[in-house]
Amino acid sequence: MRAVLDVGQYVSATIRADGHPAQVLAAWRDGQFELVRSQPILDDLRRVLAYPRIRKYHRFSDEEIALFVDALALAAQLAPAHLELRGVPDDPTDDKVLACAVEGQAEYIVSSDQHLLKMDGYEQIAIVPPRRFLERLRHTPSR
Repeated sequence: MRAVLDVGQYVSATIRADGHPAQVLAAWRDGQFELVRSQPILDDLRRVLAYPRIRKYHRFSDEEIALFVDALALAAQLAPAHLELRGVPDDPTDDKVLACAVEGQAEYIVSSDQHLLKMDGYEQIAIVPPRRFLERLRHTPSR
């Protein structure tokens, strides 16, 4: 199973270690699914984690932000980020998530973003909140 996480999932995981987004990342580290990422998602993540209003919650230094993002860059599957599409009419900044999922042949996009969730899916890709994704992982036979 392959999944793309939107930037908010990573940010939430840095803020609340026991939350559903952190549990999703733990499931990935445990080999329960393949995480797909693209450079535009990582660039956005690096930028958002550096916002003062976000930094006050995760309290990462610049070096810790760089290590977190670089670790994701090395460990997750890379989607090439060549595809440009217009799929999220209410928030075109979310198009990079859809493009990553299409290029990376992901079955899921994990998001809490209402613009993405109200789409329910894109082509053959399910868009689900982290709690529902964790439930699906629990009901998927091990490889």
